[in-house]
Amino acid sequence: MVQKLSSPFFSLLVGILMVPTLSVFSQAQDAAAHVEESTPEEETGPVEALQIILGRDSPNLGGNTFRDAFIAMTLNDTLGVEVGRIVNEISFSSTAGIAFDRASLTPDVEAAGATIEVEAGEAQGEVVTVRVTISNTGPLPDGIIANIVFTVTKEFTLEEVGNEEHLIPLENSVMAFTPDDQEIAQVLGESGGIDLAYAPVVFACFFYLH
Repeated sequence: MVQKLSSPFFSLLVGILMVPTLSVFSQAQDAAAHVEESTPEEETGPVEALQIILGRDSPNLGGNTFRDAFIAMTLNDTLGVEVGRIVNEISFSSTAGIAFDRASLTPDVEAAGATIEVEAGEAQGEVVTVRVTISNTGPLPDGIIANIVFTVTKEFTLEEVGNEEHLIPLENSVMAFTPDDQEIAQVLGESGGIDLAYAPVVFACFFYLH
């Protein structure tokens, strides 16, 4: 005949049986947490891309007298692919006090048979966009491939430009294609700018004792 276990004794027995199970479960949780903490996060390095870079220029000749600003366009082929055509859309503020003047290829690129086309669009709102397309039947060479020239149209005062940085940004949106007109997906356009601040040249004198 089976006797019913008393309630206190039954609770004690269940507790004794559950302790090892809970201990094993707790150890498994601790081990999983340790593995999760010790697993290093994957570091993402810089994205490799074909780079089309706009430079900077400081056209201030002194006070508020300016020459034309010459902005170099540089092709940096870090992917090692052949580039046959580049389309740059250069944008700047219509109230910045500058205007696009002209664009020309460097002698080496011109000698390689490349051509350049420029579309100077009208201002859309407060943004002016100039499209510069450089094409070649063969691959374009690395390095400076063109110069973009801007004129300063506003009569800036000395107080406006000062001698600290007074940068007018030139945004640079780009597309690139191979010589057989296949679009290159990994392309990065680096923006440039025109610094109107006056940076006087400092001459240093050196005295040598013999």
